[in-house]
Amino acid sequence: MTKMIDIQHLKKTFGENEVLKDISATVNKGQVICIIGPSGSGKSTFLRCLNVLEHPTAGKIVFDGTDLASLKDGKELDQLREKMGMVFQNFNLFPNMNVIENVKLAPMKVKGISEKKLNKKA
Repeated sequence: MTKMIDIQHLKKTFGENEVLKDISATVNKGQVICIIGPSGSGKSTFLRCLNVLEHPTAGKIVFDGTDLASLKDGKELDQLREKMGMVFQNFNLFPNMNVIENVKLAPMKVKGISEKKLNKKA
């Protein structure tokens, strides 16, 4: 199987609080995984680190051949983020649009994909 994301010894601390402790995992193309645990166990921090919305304290997150943990905010990180998706716990839809319109909005605005192309995919 083809590796999609390879996480190596990921660690995240906030001051003295060590939230993520030496996490290593691989997600292969086409694989579906679930991250479960009690409230406060670091699930959201882990996902935020994978998308580098939080910069890990240590470790590697290899996605598409690039270690995301080594990147600072910039064009290269933005381009890699376009290839991955994340649904936030508390997301908001635009109330003046239906679900399909909300789903199509980002690809139309960010990637310039036509609405006609997105209708079937959405």
